[in-house]
Order: sequence, then structure tokens, then C-alpha cells
Amino acid sequence: MIVLEGITKTQLVPLKKHGFKLVKPKGKYEKYRLKGPANIILYTTGKLVVNGKKEGIKETKKLLRKLGIKIPRQKTNKKKQNKDISGKVIGSDETLKGDTFGGIVVCAFKADAKIREQLIDLGVRDSKTFNNADITKLARKLMTLFSRNYSVENIYPKEYNKLNKKKNVTEIMNYLHEKCYKKLAKRKKITYVIDKYPGCKVGDIVEPKAESKYPEVAAASIIARFCALKQIRDLEQTAGFFIPMGSTHVTDAVMEIKRKSLDPRDYVKMKFKNVKEFF
Repeated sequence: MIVLEGITKTQLVPLKKHGFKLVKPKGKYEKYRLKGPANIILYTTGKLVVNGKKEGIKETKKLLRKLGIKIPRQKTNKKKQNKDISGKVIGSDETLKGDTFGGIVVCAFKADAKIREQLIDLGVRDSKTFNNADITKLARKLMTLFSRNYSVENIYPKEYNKLNKKKNVTEIMNYLHEKCYKKLAKRKKITYVIDKYPGCKVGDIVEPKAESKYPEVAAASIIARFCALKQIRDLEQTAGFFIPMGSTHVTDAVMEIKRKSLDPRDYVKMKFKNVKEFF
């Protein structure tokens, strides 16, 4: 699969002279779709996705370069070599790691070429581009349509703080990402893509902003965000007061834990500096 940004329809029109046929866009986010050795989809945002069989993608890549479209060489590490990312891929992402309240959520999502195209048709993209209502709606749809294709580790603060006594944050994330991957891979070797974080020691392909490049990672980020929102709402129900996300404007909420004599280990990350000030 190839993902490019800032592409225009004009750049793609010449492809019709090279064996590509114009087909009807499948979703409201699609602007232009061509079918040939590979499928070419241009979105209204200017994002271009090329997917299909490995040989077709390779042929299309050469043609796009001949037409003057720059395709940067993908950075690789040793683990990534000889991986066929046109077949099955597992992508994963995490959330809540920087939030004062809540624990951490890691989700992995598995897709083949067919499911990958379905994700794109559903408008799956980086979860940060959606509001909470849209996240909830899309995550539920993904979890229903692809119930066997995702794995979630939804760690609440109490469990997170126990883990944090023996492992640092990076070690916790490495452990949870790997756990999600293994549940989906089921002892098979499947290309594993992770959104890069400092100290990441798992995955075959580790890239910054992977959720904007790989539909599998984007789907994982959406489901993870949905589970995180639910976790925070669950904590609110137990605590009896509004819990903010993030770590900037949380002082009043942290003080409320102390005022109510609640066990902070059930609500916040105990090693955070803005938590240590109070407990």
C-alpha cells in the first residue's frame, strides 16, 4: 500500500492513457477513483491511497514516478525488510498515556486488502481528526463489523499503577502492544505496524504518525479512543464528579479526589508530577 499527501486530480488524469479506468467513487470522502494494476483512490483531503496486489502496486509506483509524482522512499529498520505490507497487516496505537486521569488503552487491528479498502470507504482516519461523538459512532461500527479483527487492552488506573511499580511507561506500552499483536496473530507471522513512541521495541514497522498512513493503525486509534472515553466516564460515575482529559487543567479534579478521601490509585497515575504534589 502507498499513501501520499497533497495530490490533485489533475496529476492522476494521465493514468487513463496507461490502462487505468475511471470508476465511481464509493464514499463521500472520495474525489477520484481509478482501477488498473492497482486501485487508486484520491480523497477530498488530497490524500492518495494505492492498494491491491504487491506486483500491481509496484507497477503503479513506477508509473506515478514517471508522471512526476514524488514517492519518498519508506524508512525501514532491520525488522521491516522483506515484509509484504500489501497482505495482512496488524496496526496498533495507544491512548491515555499522557493523561493524568485514567490508565492506558492499547488497541491492535488486523486487516487484509479487502478489509483495508472497507476501512477507507468507512472514512477511517486518524482518531484525532474526529470529535468524541463521531469516535463513538465509528468505533461501534468497526467493533461490530470486524469483531474478530481487533484486540484491546483497556487498563484502568488501579492496574496501571500496579504495573508502574515494576515497569516504566515505555515498558508498559511495549508489553501491551505486543500482547494485543499476539492475540490477533495467533502464532502466525503478520506484518506489525506501530505508531512510533519513544523507546518502542516492538513492531516490524515503527513510524511517526502511522495512524495517518495506515488504515489498520487508524482503526486501532479510533477503537482505543472510544475505550478511553468509556473508561473516563466509568471513573466519573464512581468518583461522582467531572474528570477532565489531558494533564493541563486537572488540578481541581485532583484536589476533589483528596477532598472526597478517595483512593487516588483508582483514578490517577501516581507517578505524575502533578499528582505527587497532592499525594
